[in-house]
Amino acid sequence: MEHIIKSLTPMALLVAGAVVFVLGTAFLLASDATLASSSLGASSDLAQAGRWLQFLGGACALGAVCAAGWELVLRSEWVAGAEIAAAALGTLLLVIGLLVSAASTGSSTEAVVTGAVGIGIWALLVLSRAARVSLAEQGPAHEAAQGAGTAVPGGQGGHGRQADLWLAAAIGLFVLAIGYGLSSAAGSRGPGIAAGVLEAAGVAALAGSVAVGRSRGLLRSRPVPAVLTGLALLAVSFLAAAIVAGLAFGTLTALGVSLVVVTAIELAGVAVLGVASWTQVRELYR
Repeated sequence: MEHIIKSLTPMALLVAGAVVFVLGTAFLLASDATLASSSLGASSDLAQAGRWLQFLGGACALGAVCAAGWELVLRSEWVAGAEIAAAALGTLLLVIGLLVSAASTGSSTEAVVTGAVGIGIWALLVLSRAARVSLAEQGPAHEAAQGAGTAVPGGQGGHGRQADLWLAAAIGLFVLAIGYGLSSAAGSRGPGIAAGVLEAAGVAALAGSVAVGRSRGLLRSRPVPAVLTGLALLAVSFLAAAIVAGLAFGTLTALGVSLVVVTAIELAGVAVLGVASWTQVRELYR
């Protein structure tokens, strides 16, 4: 991830992707707002436009990952390049899921499952980073313990530890992937509630790892507070979606109002993350 956020071109592509994705979410918000109107065709058209814009936003994110990987290849950093290649595969699956969803007017369950697999690949990538960081942190501690003739079971215990943060992020991504996959059956009350709760828990775990990293002094850049705010808003939107899935609505108006609230919170979260990306671009440009 650091190879992406520390390079100007990938971050600029991420900002562009965030802008387009926010625009697509705004179309979905408008679709939910017009759900109770007499013209359901207008709501459907707005939703379709929103899905295509979200696909374009995801394509920009894929371009950002590929641009970071190409820079590593040019510098002959093959290990980091292989890591980015795995990230590109996961992002590609997410983008394919968005494409299939747009092409099928949002009715394809395969699109959701494909996206969930993409998130799972990101989770495996973060888990591998957690394992490597854990080994690196334990190495010096074990060498010191052998020299002193004592045992140090916990490795390095200072505030600079990172392995537990990477592990928490990996768990969060795994939970998010499961919840995202369950959303393919969100038409049923039980799976819809479970999907929202799991997605909220996964994003909350990601936010928690970022917050702890900040408290340990590992993340001191200006975009971090905005990232935390954006992740918190996304977690709230998923939790709100779980609540909506568990309620029974007698009219389209009530359903539309509830969906507007959920989508508005999601829109705010993505917008704040976009602002964080723009802040990082400005930092890199300096």
